[in-house]
Amino acid sequence: MIVMLGAALGSVAAEIAIPLLTKSVIDGAIAHGDKRLLIPLALAAIGLGVAVALLNMIRRWIQSTAVAQIEKSIRDDLYAHLQRLQASFHDQWQSGQLLSRATTDLSAIRRFAGFGLIFLVTNVMTFVAVVALLISLNWWLGLITGVVFAPVLPVCMRFEKRYRVLSRRVQDQQGDLATLIEEAATGIRVLKALGRGQQAAARHDAQAAEVYRTQVAKAGLLGSFWALLDLIPNGVIGIIIVLGAFAVSKHSLTIGGLVAFITLALQLVWPVEALGYIIASGQEAATAAQRVLEIFDTQPEITDKDQEHAERSVVLAAEPRQARPGGSAGRRGLPSPPGGTRGHLRFDHVAFSYPGAAEPVLRDVVLDLPPGQTVVLTGATGSGKSTLLQLVPRLADASSGSVRLDGTDVRDLPLEQLRAAVGCAFEDATLFSASVRENVMFGAPDADDAAVEAALTAAQARFAFDLPWGLDTRIGEQGMALSGGQRQRIALARAILAGPDVLILDDPLSALDVHTEERVTRALHEILAGSTALVVAHRPSTVALADTVALLSGGVIAASGSHRELLASSAEYAALMDTDGLEASA
Repeated sequence: MIVMLGAALGSVAAEIAIPLLTKSVIDGAIAHGDKRLLIPLALAAIGLGVAVALLNMIRRWIQSTAVAQIEKSIRDDLYAHLQRLQASFHDQWQSGQLLSRATTDLSAIRRFAGFGLIFLVTNVMTFVAVVALLISLNWWLGLITGVVFAPVLPVCMRFEKRYRVLSRRVQDQQGDLATLIEEAATGIRVLKALGRGQQAAARHDAQAAEVYRTQVAKAGLLGSFWALLDLIPNGVIGIIIVLGAFAVSKHSLTIGGLVAFITLALQLVWPVEALGYIIASGQEAATAAQRVLEIFDTQPEITDKDQEHAERSVVLAAEPRQARPGGSAGRRGLPSPPGGTRGHLRFDHVAFSYPGAAEPVLRDVVLDLPPGQTVVLTGATGSGKSTLLQLVPRLADASSGSVRLDGTDVRDLPLEQLRAAVGCAFEDATLFSASVRENVMFGAPDADDAAVEAALTAAQARFAFDLPWGLDTRIGEQGMALSGGQRQRIALARAILAGPDVLILDDPLSALDVHTEERVTRALHEILAGSTALVVAHRPSTVALADTVALLSGGVIAASGSHRELLASSAEYAALMDTDGLEASA
């Protein structure tokens, strides 16, 4: 930083010195006819020019490196912070707004840090140094020059207030526009299938027109401001020429001094004109920083309980687990409880409410899953099944009560190890823009080819070997190159390969046909034999997986038992299974 600032100030000093050499040439060598001075003065001028070029090169190299590193650090911190924030935060924020903050806003900060900030420092130093030299050349003409520039300050302050409002408005509007574009891109099949392309285009055009109007207003304000900044220094030059000629006629200023005076005054044109860019860039950067800080100021609601657990997670080591049928040996998870069997999951009077909701989703859920048991959770749409599952890996936290894993409240366990011990596969299978192999190994990066193949076989996903490049085939953003059922099976293979103590399956077979579902169900019978599993399901064929079936209704476990027992004892369960059976057969 010191070297960069020194190079910038050295460059300014060299540029200022060149007009003083011009004065020496005119008042010395030319006025006295001493041609011997011309060569040394010319060489000195060339040397100063080379020095300016070298110092500017050094300054820009250091500056670009430092600014790129700053942008990278902010981007890394922002991404890491977004990963720490709870899922509800991402539900509430538009993805386009987050994207614009992580790209456009960081670019605005980089531009100001890379150019605007250094220009502000060097231009202020240039202005002060040049005005001081002008006063030394001719005190009254120098003072007049400095005073004439005084109106620039109130003009800048007035511009800054108006530009700040427009800058924030356009950045927010660009975030909204990014959201519309992203939704149109990810939902292109729906738009085409429903014939809503024109309506989507109309929404885009309306939002783009709003951004356009704000950008035009911003450009108009900036253009008028720059025009005024162009006018002031050029007007000053005209005043200097007239008053300078008068000073020469009165012998209070030499001809060489007048040339140097005008040349130095011309060096004030850029610092004044650059104020427009600096203020505009500074306001955009300030607005961008404010928008980025809105994310950083959001504190994660789901964190490790205290630092002791974070330190514990560094030294904690679990004994290796047995490889499971069709899966892998799994990842290192939580230490074995007394008795040596892991995966005992218990919901102890759990309640959950969404912020601002009038009624709780879960009221008093009591459910016990012994190690190695499979419990199928069923219930009507909206009964809170998926919400209950999210409490296990702490994608959300219970409002009251506790979820216990091997006797320990999950809120007291290190997040990293909790999520290593709990594997999840959701109905809405999320895949990444990577190869099939990378997607399957996402939760078990050290798995070998045999384990990957076994997991794909268990999930009935061997179709992946028939893709154009086999498991190395890239499946596009969100796995859109695959069908819904194929995406679910890849996601299921990913969960199986991780080999967790507890497996959470949120209706993972909903997109499969009956025959494929039957084959996957048979494979899951073997895989789940070594894991504690909590499975949300509606189809009777999937319910057959269960050691126990739990009916969630009214925010509580209304009934539990075997599939046959509930059919005989619970009219609600019988009606639910009958409805789902009819839907499946249809």
